[in-house]
Amino acid sequence: MKSSKVLYWKLSAYFFFFFFTWSSSASLFPIWLKQELNLSGSATGLIFSVNAIFALCIQPVYGYISDKIGLKKNILSFISLLLVLVGPFYIYIYGPLLKYNVILGAAVGAIYLGVGISAGIGAIETYVEKVSRKYNFEYGKSRMWGSLGWASATFFAGQLFNINPNINFWVASISAIILVVIILSVKIEVTNFELEKAES
Repeated sequence: MKSSKVLYWKLSAYFFFFFFTWSSSASLFPIWLKQELNLSGSATGLIFSVNAIFALCIQPVYGYISDKIGLKKNILSFISLLLVLVGPFYIYIYGPLLKYNVILGAAVGAIYLGVGISAGIGAIETYVEKVSRKYNFEYGKSRMWGSLGWASATFFAGQLFNINPNINFWVASISAIILVVIILSVKIEVTNFELEKAES
């Protein structure tokens, strides 16, 4: 029972800070593209389309890997480490690339954001749902913390954007560091049966 409560709170916190990271970097994304990068509406539409298409392509890959590794936390650790770089990526790579060449920037952005966020959320939700069944805590309550994380970040994002849009990206990276700390502290007992089931 104690391990169940600990895991519930840790994974709920993981949801909170994942969505906090996502919202900090993306809730004002269209405004950032227009006001800071001076991109047209058609360019913005292209970027969103490429992001969506790549996310759809990477989701089955995450699904396959998730099935093969079972309750191991490899994917969540990978996503967390990747998101630590979200601030520098937006500021020093994504923004300059989009200004230089929209198609090239959209492609690079779609790969990073698709792997780290757009498709990553599905892998995270699948993992936490599996753990919730094993340790008998309610997945829906844990997932609710993600919505709170998004709302919390959005509340501050607009104010920070008016000061300097880059602050939001640095906040996202700091939030992702917390993600790494949380996932490193998560301990899941994987039985031989579960390993055999994942490898079958």
